Amino acid sequence: MIVLDFVKQNMPGTWKQTPSGWISGNCPMCATRGHSADKRKRGGFMFNDDKVQYNCFNCGFKTGWSPGRKIAGRLKDLLEQFGADPAQIQRINFELLKEQEEESIVDQFIQTAEKREVKIDWSEASLPPDAVPIEKVDTSKLTEKELEKFIAACEYINSRGVDFYKHWHWSPFKHFSNRVILPFYHKGIVVGYTARWVGKTPNKETPKYYLQSPKHFVYNIDAQKSHKYTIVTEGQFDALLVGGVAMQGNTPSMTQCDIVDSLETEVIVVPDADKAGHDLVRAALRRGWSVSFPPWENCKDAADAVQKYGRLFTVRSIIESTESNSTKIQLLAKSYCR
Repeated sequence: MIVLDFVKQNMPGTWKQTPSGWISGNCPMCATRGHSADKRKRGGFMFNDDKVQYNCFNCGFKTGWSPGRKIAGRLKDLLEQFGADPAQIQRINFELLKEQEEESIVDQFIQTAEKREVKIDWSEASLPPDAVPIEKVDTSKLTEKELEKFIAACEYINSRGVDFYKHWHWSPFKHFSNRVILPFYHKGIVVGYTARWVGKTPNKETPKYYLQSPKHFVYNIDAQKSHKYTIVTEGQFDALLVGGVAMQGNTPSMTQCDIVDSLETEVIVVPDADKAGHDLVRAALRRGWSVSFPPWENCKDAADAVQKYGRLFTVRSIIESTESNSTKIQLLAKSYCR
């Protein structure tokens, strides 16, 4: 924040931070208010996220700053007592005005821009050869090695807490026998799939996920029609477990975002708790979507949270940890996505 940096730059170098968090020194306002000069370091600044407050415990002088305000009145008087250049204060106020105008334009655009017509042209696609729902696999026809791989696939799905009777497929065909297959549907038609390697891949050349997907695909979009909230995640596994949608990565296209907006639900983005999660947060801010930062311990994403806490608690914690204020979202993302 430009104002907070300016205040810190103009604070006397003799002012020091106390164990309680206050940055204290001799208040320059005491003498101007008819009090004896402060020699006991009774003045103090407290910086809190995007705000700052000042309080003198000798003369009672108080002031502060928060977003949406300019440097004026008591804060201006205090800074000038510290020796701040009035012309520089005027320049900062001009920059603050520009920022507010730009934010106003963005907000107005988000609120008034006409929704683009979304055309979905995802074509029907085929699953891998011999792929069938897991509950329909005829184990009596599998070789001993194929049966071992099939059992490993079922154990993996069960370990992730996923109801495989409704979603998962398996195929004995080549490398697919070591994978679980999640079909992508749109209006009941298969339009693609992702096939995840069961466990750790044998080498760096083997991809964990084998993906066949149409352009601008949004996973699980059909299931959102009756929802009040649409939870947006990075990966399909996360979306499947919390009943949300997945963008296939943390940098969704404009078309994908338009598809989500066309649902006319309250959109809640859940970024992964890593540095890449910042990209999904930025996409949410551009669209005016809410972002959730659930207080999960040692969980990288929603799929991890479901394993640890269960589906009901995970979804509830997402909704209860939702933030819609853009400034707070940016601040929370700094500590959450790392």
